[in-house]
Amino acid sequence: MHLRRLIPLLLLVAGLPCTRVSAQIVNIEDQRRGFDTIGWYGRIDLGGNLTKNRNSVLSLNGTVRVDRKGRKVALLGLADYKLVQVSGDNALNAGFGHLRYAYYLSDKIRWETFGQVQYNEQIRLQLRTLAGTGPRLKLLSVDRNRVYVGTLYMYEYDEVASGEIIYRSHRLSSYLSFNLYPFEQLSISNTTYYQPILPDFRQPRISTTTTLALRLTTRLSVTSNFSLTHDPLLNQGLPDVPNTTYEWINGLSYNF
Repeated sequence: MHLRRLIPLLLLVAGLPCTRVSAQIVNIEDQRRGFDTIGWYGRIDLGGNLTKNRNSVLSLNGTVRVDRKGRKVALLGLADYKLVQVSGDNALNAGFGHLRYAYYLSDKIRWETFGQVQYNEQIRLQLRTLAGTGPRLKLLSVDRNRVYVGTLYMYEYDEVASGEIIYRSHRLSSYLSFNLYPFEQLSISNTTYYQPILPDFRQPRISTTTTLALRLTTRLSVTSNFSLTHDPLLNQGLPDVPNTTYEWINGLSYNF
């Protein structure tokens, strides 16, 4: 697949950091940032390491992010790639590119349009392309607390198992996203996606990500992130691919 091979090359040439590309659904809500002034913003990260003992382990990762904030419009561009090889065999090989345009209808409502290209070798997803549009509503904005809801139409094209299986589907992509501060030292954020195939609502794709951060000192925090995705579509054609996957990451964060 030419697009699949092109994504890693483009990202590495651009010199990109890695967000999370191991899941089937890219959580764009986690990538949103707020800016106080109008203008362009960008960030490029690139990482890699090579270890050789009894086995050789190669790890490459990269991400690029570009934002444009205007008075009535906003642009968000993301690209992400990660490769882990153990003695020449891929333990992880995944990447995506995402572009989103938003037009502000009011302070609480914006209309968004997006396109995305993605692949994930470990779940045998050779190519996924998405295109969608719909409104995003701010339900709550009190101090730092935010709650958003969105309902978008989305067209999806999937190639799996080296192109042997192809899915074309129209989906409803609805989500609820919040970032809350029960008290000053604790933040809780969650995004949950509900994406049924239209007009059949019996086997929806569901994905949820929850992050907790507890600040112990002004610089040190404890973090916990749990993500789960349930997608019965891939499992129908590929019984060896689980329809439910999850990830739980705990750690410490130190700012200086």
